[in-house]
Amino acid sequence: MFKRTRKVLCPECNGSNFWNANPRLSDVLHCRYCHTKITTYEKYVESTAQEEAQRLLAEFMEIDVSQDLTHLKTILSAPEHRMRL
Repeated sequence: MFKRTRKVLCPECNGSNFWNANPRLSDVLHCRYCHTKITTYEKYVESTAQEEAQRLLAEFMEIDVSQDLTHLKTILSAPEHRMRL
């Protein structure tokens, strides 16, 4: 899924935990250090998908205005670069 790590940090002790094999949606991940319930696999998949969607949207929504303005100034300052109408 998304070719990302399946590492999950424990909210209590900050220990690294991993899902083993192919968990069912109802499987619960418990911290291997402090034994706290971390999340279900279903919630993990939902949050991972949402984070990935947000990351992709942010990546494609970023606008580099300074680069666009520099390009526009270059085009407008050199008449030979303008299209003839």
